[in-house]
Amino acid sequence: MRIALIIFLIGFVLAGVMLVGFLQKKNICINRWIFGFAAFLVVLIPTILFQNLPTAVNYSLYLLSGLCAIMFFETGRIMIEKNQVKGLIRANQFPKKKK
Repeated sequence: MRIALIIFLIGFVLAGVMLVGFLQKKNICINRWIFGFAAFLVVLIPTILFQNLPTAVNYSLYLLSGLCAIMFFETGRIMIEKNQVKGLIRANQFPKKKK
């Protein structure tokens, strides 16, 4: 059971990373803050509006929320690699140590 959960979580994270890569490949650039806000609002709004949601709907909303969170962080990582985010210290700015 634990191995299945670990495999599912690894696959879930890889699915989010691959989805961001697919969107980047198709030149669909969604602001990362949309993913960030969607991660919370996807669960929050239906829970507030509908008090008695079925368990399957709740679980699917949690999965969608997790996918949005993964996509938020992956989009941020890509922006850092392309030097599109200001104010962050990158490793190439530090002097290299001589051995």
